[in-house]
Amino acid sequence: MRETICCLSLLAVPSAHAQVAPALPQSGDVVRASDDAFGRRIGIEEVGLYTESEVRGFDLQSAGNYRIEDHYYVRAAGMLQPVTQGTAIRVGANGLRTDFAAPSGVVQYDLPDGSPGAQATIETGWWGGSGPVMLMRAAAGTHDEGLSLAGGLQIGAQQNYTDGTGGDFFAAGLIPRWSPAPGVRLTGIWSHNWFTRGADTYFSSPDAAPPEVTRDIDRTQPWMDASNQSELIGAMADVDGGAGWSFGASAFLSTLDYRRSVFNLIRLPTAVAPAEASGLLFGEEGRRSFSAEITAAKRFSTGAIDHRLVAMARRRESVVRSDPGVAFMLGPYPDLDAVPELPRPPITLDPRRVRDDVWQWTGGLGYRLSIGDTAELRADLQHVSYRKQARGLDGTTMRETSRPWLYGAALSVGITRALIGFASYARGLEEAGVAPANAVNRGAVLPAAISRQVELGIKYAFRGGPTLIAGLFDLAKPLPGIDAEGAFGFVGEVRHRGAELSLAGPVTPRLNAVLGATWLDARIEGELVDNGVIGDQPIGRPAVMALANLTWRLPNVKGLTIDGGVSIRSERYADRQNRTTLPGYAVFNLGLRQRFEVDGYPLTLRARVANLTDRFVWNVGNSGLFTTNTPRVLTLTVTGEI
Repeated sequence: MRETICCLSLLAVPSAHAQVAPALPQSGDVVRASDDAFGRRIGIEEVGLYTESEVRGFDLQSAGNYRIEDHYYVRAAGMLQPVTQGTAIRVGANGLRTDFAAPSGVVQYDLPDGSPGAQATIETGWWGGSGPVMLMRAAAGTHDEGLSLAGGLQIGAQQNYTDGTGGDFFAAGLIPRWSPAPGVRLTGIWSHNWFTRGADTYFSSPDAAPPEVTRDIDRTQPWMDASNQSELIGAMADVDGGAGWSFGASAFLSTLDYRRSVFNLIRLPTAVAPAEASGLLFGEEGRRSFSAEITAAKRFSTGAIDHRLVAMARRRESVVRSDPGVAFMLGPYPDLDAVPELPRPPITLDPRRVRDDVWQWTGGLGYRLSIGDTAELRADLQHVSYRKQARGLDGTTMRETSRPWLYGAALSVGITRALIGFASYARGLEEAGVAPANAVNRGAVLPAAISRQVELGIKYAFRGGPTLIAGLFDLAKPLPGIDAEGAFGFVGEVRHRGAELSLAGPVTPRLNAVLGATWLDARIEGELVDNGVIGDQPIGRPAVMALANLTWRLPNVKGLTIDGGVSIRSERYADRQNRTTLPGYAVFNLGLRQRFEVDGYPLTLRARVANLTDRFVWNVGNSGLFTTNTPRVLTLTVTGEI
């Protein structure tokens, strides 16, 4: 909702998002933990072609493709470090076994667990791009593994971010687990964060690719402070009923509340005019997502064939209360490196709020057939009742209901003991949006958009070595926009076709690698392209992405590991009309990890330089606005285990 408002008011801006604090470093080796090159995160360290918010060029937030330990989860804010053990993006061959899989794959969150006895870690130091950090984790469990408790506290006071702003970040979380009977496991989750910082700053350059600017400079005003809080409360139950039966249930409530936020826009200078600053001021806003799921599965065999039947019911309720914001102008900035201090303009916030509600029920049946290591077939069918309601500032309410059928299937065949071929098809449901104020059908609600995905590939496991995954994919979904008559609706289709290559695992007993590449052919079809309103390629989508990450445990120095990597992106369009491109780039990282003991207590020293060559990069969002990348920064932390 805020994206539409800002686009209309200030040229175009990206959607409002929780100012997600940087994750705290952890001592885990993310390269050694990765089984593919598509996406893995441990602490602040991540490796992969894709991120938690974008896979294969599409946004996962609108599709809701998130799971907490395989349980359906709709998030209002990102997961916090005190309750996150790690994150994995499951696509291609490694996503085939996901029940009720969706296009673009699934993001899987893993939670910490308490083993028998008591353990604790304290990690502290300096994280480049942020400042002093501390994360305390603790876990304890009974010796019969019937009861455990894990949790953590993250402290990031007086942070100094690479965009020149500062603030505080605090987060806490608990994960209790209880097994009241054999085969029964109950898990709870609670987390909360408090975050303050300066405004988000974006740049625009209407006529050409923007020139470089100096990073590490605060270009906000003192009154441009922002703060938010997020909370997650949930419970999960996993039951082994015996005789092949298993049951699952979960419920999560995710909330995100803004006290105030500011959007700071700087129009970069042209040959005849200086830079100019403007923005939007927002008051209190809130997001709330409730998601619940019940599953029942039955496994049985007939001769050499194993079968699995699963039934699922899901419920989702989401509410967004958003402030349309008040636009303001600050005037010219003759010198971008010396921003003048200006008073807050005399503007008044509107107490009214735009409200967006979604109610969704989903029922599904799935079937899986396995013939040893020879072949596996998965098929599922879902029926969705989706209702969206939007209420404008004037109290006008618009509704839309969709009841689509979704289905998917996947087949994997063991060609040899090491080589597997796979193919899959999936249909998914995504939110499509509400007509903006400049549309003749202002406030109209679009029905749910149906996306679809086809993929085909192979997976080969080298004996004692890495695993190779190669695949082709084809994704498509409707494109919302304003047509020639000024009405908001589906005006075309966005289609992403591409190829992926992943090689991950041990190369030698001491050397691990994560290598990956993807080629993407992203195209837009429809009347907006035909009429010349936009180009036929989406903004900000590089045709080629590649990465190479290595971790080497030195043979002559006990506990010492050296790691390095490079991330490559080809050129991409910087505007919707496809007139301007941003150059391709490569960013290098280098680090080391030293494990040792002091009085019998394990310690890990971690040092890492990100953006080793200090390469300057412009990132462009879907709205056509720009942000800079992080300059060269050093992370230095020490982790103690007790």
